[in-house]
Amino acid sequence: MKNVISADITELINDPDLNPDSLSPKERILLSALKLFVKQGYFNTNIPDLSKESNCSIGSIYYHFKNKEEVAAALYDAGIWSFRRALEKTLASRALDKHSNALDVLREVVKFFLLFTEENPDISTYLWLSRHTEFMTGIIRHPTMIGFDNLGRTLTNVIKTGIRNGTLRNLKAHEIWPILFGIPLSYARDWLDGYNTVPPSEVADTLAESCIRALKK
Repeated sequence: MKNVISADITELINDPDLNPDSLSPKERILLSALKLFVKQGYFNTNIPDLSKESNCSIGSIYYHFKNKEEVAAALYDAGIWSFRRALEKTLASRALDKHSNALDVLREVVKFFLLFTEENPDISTYLWLSRHTEFMTGIIRHPTMIGFDNLGRTLTNVIKTGIRNGTLRNLKAHEIWPILFGIPLSYARDWLDGYNTVPPSEVADTLAESCIRALKK
């Protein structure tokens, strides 16, 4: 999977010294779209709003994107790319790879999901809460789908090996992913929506262990 912009969008969002003048027009448009879509909603945002917020002309926006839906799709892809890149870096920093114990890797994946949400609330709100099928047509690449990149190959290897050596239950992919991501996703949504005020980091270990208990043999 390729990033739609040259930079990692979460790094741009979290950079306290970010100079908007240093950004490309496409980056300014996507950052502005994120701000507006999260604050006032996709349907309440129009191209003139994006133009004003990004300091890009309407012509410039239409040069980079055919319409508002394409802006939304590009923002979605940028968020997913950032999520997956950060997960891959986290696993590498803990010396977890395709040869590691499956339970250790999957436990870290669940905890990462929750910590990423807490550290990146705006992009997480867009990824986890927005009803993308209402305004994006075609195939939506889910953030937690396994994929065919290096991260996808690592997770596939880990799970297959875990099933073969008896560490994991012999489950199909469509059974594993709801267990692995269903609990943290539900918690993340409640926290982002304000229904739950306990930060994800405070329950990450507990929820990770709950997921692992459901997956291990």
